[in-house]
Amino acid sequence: MINFILRWLGLEKPVAKVGLRPHRTVELPLTYDAAYSRVLEAIELVLGANVSINDRRGRLIEAGFGLVNNERVRCSFDILAADRTGVSIEAIFPAGVTIPEHSRAVDALANALETSQR
Repeated sequence: MINFILRWLGLEKPVAKVGLRPHRTVELPLTYDAAYSRVLEAIELVLGANVSINDRRGRLIEAGFGLVNNERVRCSFDILAADRTGVSIEAIFPAGVTIPEHSRAVDALANALETSQR
């Protein structure tokens, strides 16, 4: 009964939402260097994002959308075989922001990479 009254009055403590950031994984039939270049190209052409971290040796690309404290996209790479590369695409949000379940930037980049391999 008390819980009902607290909810009705809007005094109930909010439940902290713990979850993963929006992310997708794409497997490309490309060598690591070709996949890395393809992802860089897609970030610039599809997302129009500014690349802030371009670390080919560290297998990491991070890009943002120009505004302070806005969503960023991070891509990391796994070499699966000589001619296959896995790309993990993850959205990163500033601290204190409610993290959405999906990211249009992550989905657009993943879809562009999947479409380019057909």
